[in-house]
Amino acid sequence: MYLRSQPSRGPTQRCCGFTVTEMVLGTFLMALLAVLLAAAVATFARPAAEVDGRTRLALEASLAAEALARDLGGYLADNSGVPGTLTQYQFNNWVPSSDGTTLVLNYQGTPPAPVSLSVTYQEQNYGLVRTLSNGVQNMVVASHVTGFNASLCDSDGSPDPAGSYLRIEITLTYPDPSSPRQSNPSFSGTYVLIGVQPPPLPAQ
Repeated sequence: MYLRSQPSRGPTQRCCGFTVTEMVLGTFLMALLAVLLAAAVATFARPAAEVDGRTRLALEASLAAEALARDLGGYLADNSGVPGTLTQYQFNNWVPSSDGTTLVLNYQGTPPAPVSLSVTYQEQNYGLVRTLSNGVQNMVVASHVTGFNASLCDSDGSPDPAGSYLRIEITLTYPDPSSPRQSNPSFSGTYVLIGVQPPPLPAQ
């Protein structure tokens, strides 16, 4: 009589890991999630970028218009930065350059102020720069400026070298070429201002 031992059989161990089917399914789900996230970002982020860009353009255009309106109001503040009297610096005339890139506003002074004073507007390094002839003030009144043109015109804005009105065109672009942030989309707008000769001030 012979006894022969039988090997015991336990549960078969499976190797840990992913099957090809599981990997394909996981890749597909991740790609689908990426597409959904990209669509969500495009839906909500793009309108926010548009609002930001258009708001910046409107703000800079408003700053430029306010600065020009102050200087075309009939008199100029004292060169030391404090307001003068209405007769201290009376507006005299405007002189746009032949190519339109520079606008000079001239004022007539009365003692003890200097005899005359001028304000110059021009685009420099994508900014609208306002400069006083005495060299005391040189400031950027608006940013993202990619174009500035001043010329004489009629009351309806049509060009006229002998016109008594002033046509000012300011083009703004955000972001401008000098900005380190180049976003897509970019925004650009041209604003047209018509300057009117201020009425003569009454004698003091």
